Amino acid sequence: MRRENDKFHLMNVFHQVAIKGSFTKAAQSLGMTTSSVSKAVSQLENTLQTKLLNRTTRNQSLTDSGRIYVATAQQMLGQLKDLEERIQNQQFEPSGLLRVTMPSALGQFFIGPKIHEFMHQYPKIRLDLVLSENIVDITEQGFDLAIRSVGVLATSSLYCVQLGQHSQKLVASPEYLTKCSLPNVPQDLHSLHLLAYQGPQIAKAWSFTHEDEVVEVEPDEIYTSNSYYALLMAAKNGLGVANLYQYMVDDEIKAGNLVQLLPQWQQLSRKRYAVFQQRRDSSPKLDVFIKFVSALFT
Repeated sequence: MRRENDKFHLMNVFHQVAIKGSFTKAAQSLGMTTSSVSKAVSQLENTLQTKLLNRTTRNQSLTDSGRIYVATAQQMLGQLKDLEERIQNQQFEPSGLLRVTMPSALGQFFIGPKIHEFMHQYPKIRLDLVLSENIVDITEQGFDLAIRSVGVLATSSLYCVQLGQHSQKLVASPEYLTKCSLPNVPQDLHSLHLLAYQGPQIAKAWSFTHEDEVVEVEPDEIYTSNSYYALLMAAKNGLGVANLYQYMVDDEIKAGNLVQLLPQWQQLSRKRYAVFQQRRDSSPKLDVFIKFVSALFT
């Protein structure tokens, strides 16, 4: 059975015969025997069911069909060469549009502030970053990559790698803490003004561990929001105690704008995964972005 890509081979052979003016010269340029070139041209004519060359023992000339075919063949072979060069060049310098989706807070506080470094390093990549709390169907919506807090099932057609993990810290402003007693154990939080995040896949209870002791506190909050930024601003402005990811508050703690509470009590870390449609080694732009994000977690 003839394979479809054989047609490009036959097309290329006939194109060389037409531009070289002889089977012998075409064979030399293609690294083939003259008989193989003649056979390929005959095969192409049989496939098209038309004569492309007028042959005599001394010379050859294109038929009308041959002239039409060779003109189009030259254009198609040129496009194929350009395509191959673009794909090969992409292996060395990542380029093209990369569509990525991730949770809003992760994008705003953790990855977004570093994106300029990635873009400067890979100037031929165009990045479309979409922040959303929803788990989107990346295949249906055309995303190359999603960063999530859950991986994928073993039966899924998607690929998945763990990037790292983040833990949370209880924080409040120095101003607020002048008005109340510092908590010594998680149960003391019930006497404080609590600021809580509400969103998909977020447990309402706050879970703490210290040595072998595990304590869960269901906050009786005075303020809830689906925006971590809003909660951060409320905590900085003295409204109460917020439970926020470390990357949101570490700089604020160092600057003295916030104080960490119950530092001896640990909270469960939240894992982060990269979920993508195709193998990383087949998409240089995807591979370098995953490496870039992974490095941020170290």
